[in-house]
Order: sequence, then structure tokens, then C-alpha cells
Amino acid sequence: MDSAKEIARDMLEAINIDGSGFWGAIGKGFISFPVSLAYLGYDFIDTEHRRDNLDDKFRLARLVKKGVFNHQVIEQIIKISLEDFISHIHAEKISSIVKNVSGSFMGKMAFTELTGVKLGEAIASRGVSAFFAGSLAGLLLSVGAETSRAIYTSRDLEDRNPVLHNKLRRLGDLDLLYFIVEDIVKPFEKACEVGNRNPAEFDKVCEYFFGGL
Repeated sequence: MDSAKEIARDMLEAINIDGSGFWGAIGKGFISFPVSLAYLGYDFIDTEHRRDNLDDKFRLARLVKKGVFNHQVIEQIIKISLEDFISHIHAEKISSIVKNVSGSFMGKMAFTELTGVKLGEAIASRGVSAFFAGSLAGLLLSVGAETSRAIYTSRDLEDRNPVLHNKLRRLGDLDLLYFIVEDIVKPFEKACEVGNRNPAEFDKVCEYFFGGL
């Protein structure tokens, strides 16, 4: 089991918090072509789910036809994925720590300005910037491989986090685009798992996260 500090570090790295602070530029790409090829290979030999996979490919084709690859949709997926994490935060327990942070995470902004929806928007905004800075071209060029990755990542999400999966699917099959933002939001999902098991440990994760370690 990862420690609170390790989870917080993964969260910070997911949104690329470094010496430049929360508003620093993100240079990380989240789509790995070799990984996508591995999913494509598995799709080829996975005869057990061939019918389900075909249905999902039709769903993804409809998404592509709608032109869903835009800032608003990607930001929406990230925000929804962060809702559970935001709901776990106990602002009163960590506000004193954040007040002492001069620049490593939120600079001079008051903690109350980045709680709830605004905190989700702040993290989502950085994730959107990362995606459109380096991942979109690779996604479009390897659409065949990404189709398989989209399907299996969605299926894994359904097994791991059915509530989030169903939220995204009800919004128009957006579960099939979760793979695009998985590296951004998965550390926050892990923090929520800790919160469900041990609220005190979750508070420690938040202390390290908002304190920039």
C-alpha cells in the first residue's frame, strides 16, 4: 500500500507541480503509442469480447463523428473524474497548512478560492493544457490503436469505479474518452480509495498535496 506521501507525490506529478508552482507549464504527454499498440494486439486475440468490442467501436465512431475532441469535453471528463476527490476534502483541516504555503502550490491565492468547484476547475484546466499541448496529434494519427485502448480502459474503469464510469457514459459515451485523462485523474482516484478506507490517512494525503510535500 502506498503511503500518504507517495500518493500525494503522484498527484502532484500528474498535474506537474514543480518549482514553478501550480501555474507552471505542463510538458507531460498522456498518450503512449506503444501502450496503445499493446491494447490493439490484445483486442485482436480477445475473441471472448468481440461482440462487445464491436459495439464499443460503433460508440466511439459516433463520438468521433460528433467532433468531441475539444477543450470543453476533455475538461468535462476531468472535472467529473475529480468530483469524488473534491467531495472528500476537509477544508478546515488543511487550511492552516495551505496558509503557510507561500508559492509551492497556490501562491498567494486564498485556500477558500480554490475549494470545491474552483479547485476542480484549476486542476482540470492544467490537464486540458497538457492534452492539447502534446497528445492530440498522436491520438489522431493512431486512431486504430487508440480505439482498442479506449475500449479496454473504459471496461477497466467500469470494474474499478462503476459510479464514475456510469456518469461518463450517461453524458454521451464519454467513458470511451477516459483513457485520454487517466494519467491525470487516477492518482486522485487512489486518494479517494484511501479516504473511503481511512479518512485520517486521506487528510494526510491532502496535507502533503496542498503543502507541495
